[in-house]
Amino acid sequence: MLSKLKKQHFKNKEVTWLAIFAIIMIPLGTYLFGTKESPFYYTLSMIGNRLGYRLNFIIWGIVTGLLLTFFIIRLFVLKSFHNQRARRLLVWALVFLLLTVLIPSLERLPVLMIFHILVAAGFAISLTLSLYLFIKHLSISDQKVYRWSILMFYLVVGGSLLMLFVFGMNGIFELFFFISLSIFLGALNRKLFKNRG
Repeated sequence: MLSKLKKQHFKNKEVTWLAIFAIIMIPLGTYLFGTKESPFYYTLSMIGNRLGYRLNFIIWGIVTGLLLTFFIIRLFVLKSFHNQRARRLLVWALVFLLLTVLIPSLERLPVLMIFHILVAAGFAISLTLSLYLFIKHLSISDQKVYRWSILMFYLVVGGSLLMLFVFGMNGIFELFFFISLSIFLGALNRKLFKNRG
């Protein structure tokens, strides 16, 4: 299905406005949900599963996953990036994020809790690999954008890991990941299409 997407599907004004909406709503929605309780003490999953915000968690995951997938697929198509592995990884990232918010993570259900952790890790790995393949593709057409992109990519991923190391397993590194990723994608979109008519 993704292989059939064409540039003309993503060039109209309505889709451009949807992309702008997406890149604003992803960090905003993550911040609003992640600060319902202190992110210094709780992960997003803990807030959703243990503190009475389960429906909000599911809605956040579904909306964020769909908007993020749409925004990145739009970049892929408009830059003629046809790598099937990257597209499959992106779809898997969406599936893993949906599973993450749908599978309960409660101490009294240890098997589901482990599965929840595994699919959450699967989301992060699949998404970052997909984006890495796209950034490598940019080196073919624009070395300057490629160098900037790979540096920003490493800052997002490395910064998130640093937040995890410094603050531990809580919501801080998750907030950093989604917010910094959104800033990176928004800036990348601007760099890639600033001269487009």
